[in-house]
Amino acid sequence: MATTSNLSSIIRYYSEKQKSPFIDFKEFCAYIKKYAEHHVEEQADLVKYLGDPTNTVAAELQGLSEKHIAALITANNKKTIVAVTLFSIKFANKYAEILKNDSSLYPVISDLPRQFPLHILEKKVAEQYIAYLLENQNDTKSQLLYVLEFSRELPSLLLPACIPAKVLLETAQIKIRKILKKEEYHDYFLKKLRSTNPTKEISIKNFYTHFVDSGEYQYGDFTDGDDYYIWNQTLYYIRQDFEKIQDKTVEDVNILQGVQILEFQSSYMKEKFQENQKRAEALKELQTNLAKPPYFYSMNQILKFQDHNGKLLYGKYSEDDLKEFLQKITTEGKPNELPEMLVFKVASGTRYYVYKKKVIQVVVRLCNEAHASIEHDLEEKWYNTLLDYEKLPEMYDAAEFEVCLRDLVEKNSPILYSLLNANFMTLLAYEKDDDEPQQGFQLFTDGKLMTYSELLMLRNSKIYANAKARLPFIYVIPVLSWLMRLFNANKKSNKSKTKKQNAVQESSVPNLTSGDGGKKVSKAEALSKQAKELSKDIVPEGSTIDRELNFLVKQWNKMISKEAYNNLTEDVNSLIRDYTRRVVRTLSATSFTKERVEGLAKTLVNTPNMQKIHDTQALTEYVVLYIIRLVSN
Repeated sequence: MATTSNLSSIIRYYSEKQKSPFIDFKEFCAYIKKYAEHHVEEQADLVKYLGDPTNTVAAELQGLSEKHIAALITANNKKTIVAVTLFSIKFANKYAEILKNDSSLYPVISDLPRQFPLHILEKKVAEQYIAYLLENQNDTKSQLLYVLEFSRELPSLLLPACIPAKVLLETAQIKIRKILKKEEYHDYFLKKLRSTNPTKEISIKNFYTHFVDSGEYQYGDFTDGDDYYIWNQTLYYIRQDFEKIQDKTVEDVNILQGVQILEFQSSYMKEKFQENQKRAEALKELQTNLAKPPYFYSMNQILKFQDHNGKLLYGKYSEDDLKEFLQKITTEGKPNELPEMLVFKVASGTRYYVYKKKVIQVVVRLCNEAHASIEHDLEEKWYNTLLDYEKLPEMYDAAEFEVCLRDLVEKNSPILYSLLNANFMTLLAYEKDDDEPQQGFQLFTDGKLMTYSELLMLRNSKIYANAKARLPFIYVIPVLSWLMRLFNANKKSNKSKTKKQNAVQESSVPNLTSGDGGKKVSKAEALSKQAKELSKDIVPEGSTIDRELNFLVKQWNKMISKEAYNNLTEDVNSLIRDYTRRVVRTLSATSFTKERVEGLAKTLVNTPNMQKIHDTQALTEYVVLYIIRLVSN
């Protein structure tokens, strides 16, 4: 043995040297003192055993007892150390014997000496421990010895912690195979299986051929299809018959113990299969949700995806499963092609996931939404500028107009801006997918992304003309406009001087007010504040409630004529307003949560008046946003 200061290792070495798991405490203290004197230069920690090591060894043995490695017992005024390690090695060899000789018996508690302290052994419930062994790789060097407790009033087994799951299962299969090979049981159980499964004759024959009648034992992996069913039915029949025996022999008990071990394995495999199936279905539903409008989702939104029953998908798969799925779908693809799903990041750091085939649809949608708002903002800005008899470079210069549009897109629609500037956008121009439907809106010309003005379908000349058309008639008369421009310039200079003077005066006056003065917040204000907080969580970054409502109404309102489309929208809005007026009286700021609003929306969508609209998901999302909009205002 290499030099060590570990007490458990020294106890093991000494017990093997003495060829006995029971060590006299005084003799061991004398031995460890000599051991420390001889090896203290190599292991400085051994200095604690110099002098009288009795108290030190007794204290450390208490710690080893708590770890179920060793114990100190007292009998007839004599202290004895019990080395559990030797028993663990002894019973591990017994399991190895069973693999060679099917007549060998499982080790049980009665195999331990009478003076052995049973409290030192850790008890394990068989069903839980077998599942743990199948789930995890156990430590084959462990010195522990467990008591494996069975159900159905079966005696417990002694199981060394170093025994792996496969060895335990093989010993159980060997016990079952031995019974099935016996002349009196072979045809008996074969007949039972055939009578209850007349359509599985070939599967039963194959099972007996490969497992029972083969010359040498081979571990049977009965985890799929008919094999799993026949194997479990065989175990059931064996357990059913052997439990009826009144005076069971040790061999009969071993058979029932083996059956339980294998049944626990089958139960674990069944649960694992169902979990894997649920995980696969949840991941498939995740893919379906990612392909639904608005087609781009952040991680926070992905974690809130629900199945068709309204239950969260996250939980059916783990965080690691989700990361592995996203990593695979965003990195793997065909040679010289982008992966199936792409990732882009906005200025705030939020990452969004979008399918490659949906990128153009997302850009078209966001451009359509940004078109109206940016055109309106520019027209208002230019109109006010012209009122002050001033002009901006972007009114005439195309390059300046492009810079202006880029800044407005970055401010008003950060998702669109980040998407257009993502690294993969230029590569999309070189990929041609025959399965993708032809888009009427093209993003690329000659392999390059179109300009902002082309994407947004905005022209500075048109916006300028619209802004100019709104000006009073005196602005178009040259002489009057020139005089007004001079007058306005003098007026602006006077205003700027007055502002500076007011600013100096205000800075010199101390602030005597105290904010809101302790004003009590009303219920309506509290609800409005909470609704605005909710909208931040629900509305995508860079978008607004009005934009999302406009998008969702197009999803559930399929009316072709404009009049019918507007009438249906107004009818739905009217129903939501009436419903909100009734329920808002029962709401408070603390109870106005996302879950509560979603519950109210689902209740309204399930009413007879709403049942005629088929796209319930889009309608529910619309109702949620509309309620939040009403309350926030």
